[in-house]
Amino acid sequence: MIIIILGPQGSGKGTQGKKLAEYLKLPFISAGEMLRDEALTGSALGKRIHEIINVQGQLVSPEVITDLFDARLKQDDAKSGVVIDSYPRDLQQYALMKARFVPDVIVVLDLSDAEAVQRLGGRRQCSKGHIYHLEFNPPKQEGVCDVDGSALFLRDDDREEAIRTRLGWHRGKTEPMIEAMANDGMRVVHVDGSLSIDEAQMAIRFALGVS
Repeated sequence: MIIIILGPQGSGKGTQGKKLAEYLKLPFISAGEMLRDEALTGSALGKRIHEIINVQGQLVSPEVITDLFDARLKQDDAKSGVVIDSYPRDLQQYALMKARFVPDVIVVLDLSDAEAVQRLGGRRQCSKGHIYHLEFNPPKQEGVCDVDGSALFLRDDDREEAIRTRLGWHRGKTEPMIEAMANDGMRVVHVDGSLSIDEAQMAIRFALGVS
């Protein structure tokens, strides 16, 4: 079973995808992780990806990303299926994907812009990467990491302006693609992304009929 998890920033795609993959005993894959892993292999494609990202500072083309997914799905551990995080993201990637493989189901985590801003805007982290949330997981001492005592800060991509820019991209690019998927007869299920982690996971399993 090939399952795709989509949703706006802050909806918990990665968290829910990993939990679902663990429950179903399927590999969890994302474009970002595959690009990093391939770049470390030293293969011809890996060297090309490293050159594009780290030397040229460019984005990897949709064709290369689709090639990676296609190759990943042919590996032995993916024969029973996979859970894919945030791919495809727009109509161009969708067209490329359809030429290679078709998912069994697309899970969409719905979340309002206001909720996304609240979730992401409340995040704080230290220089070592320990992450907190002012409302849901606050540090014991305000502004100080519980683990190493270093100062917490707001990342630039968690500032409201940056969050709303990414949300605008999702609304303008990904949502029309999701509509196209449904119009093409693909199975698209929507789950309330504002639920707690455990509640959302149970809702996803119920919607897929695997609970």
